[in-house]
Amino acid sequence: MSDPTRDQPKEGPLNPALKSTTETVYDTKHPSPPPIDTTSAREGEGEGWPIAWLIVTVAGVALAIYLMS
Repeated sequence: MSDPTRDQPKEGPLNPALKSTTETVYDTKHPSPPPIDTTSAREGEGEGWPIAWLIVTVAGVALAIYLMS
C-alpha cells in the first residue's frame, strides 16, 4: 500500500533563499540629527521650476492643439 507520511509536507520555509540569516539591531542610545538639519538647500534654490513646468505645459498644449487641427 501507499505510505501516508510521504504525502505530508516537510517543515521548513517555502523558499530557502528568502530565509533571514542576520538580525539587525539599531542603536537607540545615540540620537541622529533631524533630516531638516542635514539638508543642503540654499535660499531661493529651486524657485525657477514652476516657471519651467509652465513653459513645458504651454508648449505641450500648443503642440497637441496643432496636431489635432
